[in-house]
Amino acid sequence: MTRSVEYELRANRDMPYGAARIAASEATTRRIEREGPRERLAEALLDLVEAYSFADQGDKSFVTFARALRLWDDSPELFDAGDQRNLFWEFKWVAGDLSEYPQITSTQAEAFLADMERRFEIAGHGLSSVRMSWFRWAWHAGRADAEAARVAWVTGLRDEYEDCRACTIGQQVDFFVDTERYAEAVALGRTQDSSCNIEPTRTNYALALAALMTGDTELALAAHKRALAGDDGETTDSPAGRGQAFAMLGRGGRIDQALRILRSDYPGALRTGPSPALHLRFLLGVFAGLAANLDQGELETGFAEPEWRTIADLYQWVGTAAARLAGPLDARNGSDMYGSQLARAMDATRVVQQLPAPPKLAPTGLAGLTTSDPEPRSDPAPRASEAGTMAVVPVGSDPVDTETAGAEPAGTEPADSEPTGAELLALAEHLAARRAGAAAVRGYLAAAEQLEREGWLEQSGLAYAEAAQATALDHEDAEAHALFSAAVQRLRAGHADPDVVVAVLTAWAPIAARMSDPAEHLGVTRDELASYDEFTAEGLSEELAARRHSEWLLRRAHLRDTLARAIASAAAAQLPDGFDTARAVAEALEAGTEYAQLGHIADAAHAFWLAGRIQRDTGATVEAIWALESAFEGFTVARLSEERVAVASELIVLLRAAGLPEQADAIVEQLAQ
Repeated sequence: MTRSVEYELRANRDMPYGAARIAASEATTRRIEREGPRERLAEALLDLVEAYSFADQGDKSFVTFARALRLWDDSPELFDAGDQRNLFWEFKWVAGDLSEYPQITSTQAEAFLADMERRFEIAGHGLSSVRMSWFRWAWHAGRADAEAARVAWVTGLRDEYEDCRACTIGQQVDFFVDTERYAEAVALGRTQDSSCNIEPTRTNYALALAALMTGDTELALAAHKRALAGDDGETTDSPAGRGQAFAMLGRGGRIDQALRILRSDYPGALRTGPSPALHLRFLLGVFAGLAANLDQGELETGFAEPEWRTIADLYQWVGTAAARLAGPLDARNGSDMYGSQLARAMDATRVVQQLPAPPKLAPTGLAGLTTSDPEPRSDPAPRASEAGTMAVVPVGSDPVDTETAGAEPAGTEPADSEPTGAELLALAEHLAARRAGAAAVRGYLAAAEQLEREGWLEQSGLAYAEAAQATALDHEDAEAHALFSAAVQRLRAGHADPDVVVAVLTAWAPIAARMSDPAEHLGVTRDELASYDEFTAEGLSEELAARRHSEWLLRRAHLRDTLARAIASAAAAQLPDGFDTARAVAEALEAGTEYAQLGHIADAAHAFWLAGRIQRDTGATVEAIWALESAFEGFTVARLSEERVAVASELIVLLRAAGLPEQADAIVEQLAQ
């Protein structure tokens, strides 16, 4: 039994955070309490606290942590060295959640912090994490002594229970922005040189807003892009930072981009958050960004919800939601901190020094060429490399010498005549390899235009695709959208390799969705899929025909999957005739079936997962359960543990909501195997 429990506890800890890990940890804890071994109970309780704390259920961690403390008081011999360390380490997680829930009274919170301090002293541990916890409480409760608590924390002795260096910096930068000490936030934020599970993303979000407010728009934009690159989309870690990002973009003259990110990346964050206080801090940033643009109040936001239709509509809704959250928190805190922040956000304006405008990279037309024009050049193309398309290096990762960023590769003599398209493409790839982001994009565009003039439409399309992907990675969606369109036009006109066309359409899909402009992408993808109606094996040997047929089927499955995802990610009002959720489900299920037939089990599981999510969201519960179970089985076979647990989390929630707890428990049991 002991060995089985050890395995189960370890397996639970290997799961990503979410409903499945919580369900598995709860089941293990109940089993140990019922059957033993008792010496594993402390470990199980502390694991459950962790599962709650990192899955937006911090309020549940209070009761479980209290049980762990009672066990420590009654039976300290049940805690081995690792359990003891985890007990004191998790104190600050629970302490950090005290200010997040208005139902935790000030008396309760301060009693917890005093008990934490007492226990650390008795155990002979340093008090750095205790001082940090007092500071967080004073800060988020709007106490006048918050700055004194911060100074006491950062000037005191550090110890083994202290947060990492990255978090020590990040918390203070966030505090400085919260209290409008923008110059101090910039100065400290610039020193961030460490990382952890939430840093430097948190620092970069706060730094971006602080830099904008001090007039350093280049730093603001650079920090914002670094924050976007580091944001993994989890709800727990970055709500306040995402609110700061909306405020920064809205006040910096990029309200369209702010709305696009809000719609595409975390639309659910408007209605709910990890905790009441974190939800409020997100809404305060959105409110400030909207307030700064009320002179454009009739501008459409792109949301389908009528209450969010225009900037003015969304402003009213967010303000009401924020006030509803602020009242109970301020009442609990005995301060007007959140009310004051709400009033400050209401008065927000656009800054004088606006953010740099996005680069204008829209390509010229296709020189009048269409797929019905005479054949483009088809002799061996002047490929600059054999690396294949869509393999660009992420933009902006490392700085390069601006004096040499546009120079030719070493050993290349300057040409007396105009360089060929192949030479320009080679230079662009050289710049991309050196991570010279903007210079590489310009190089690809120059190559694309020259290759088109020379008649190499496929190669021109490839160059446009590389430019589009690099621009997308630099979070300039509008420009990437135009470049992907140009790439696909040229690839199709140049009768490009079908695998390349499918790859570019797949890469374009999320950008078209983010731009709320899916029509062209959907139309082209539909037309490409229609061309896969019947496979022809004429003139091929049996062996070659079989191989080509498999390749043909795989491309068709990719197109079905891409089309399904493109439909699912678009608002209903943006979909052209013939595209709706029913078609998205049908294409996803067909893609899943074809992938499975070809032995691409992981791809099949992803397709069934997509179908199940769409069916769940449209109320087709029975069908959704089947699709999600198929995805769960597929990820199990493919041994993709993170995806397996993620789909299990969704399936467990759906089964319990559908009144099928036994089936949900069966999924939990399978996770433990």
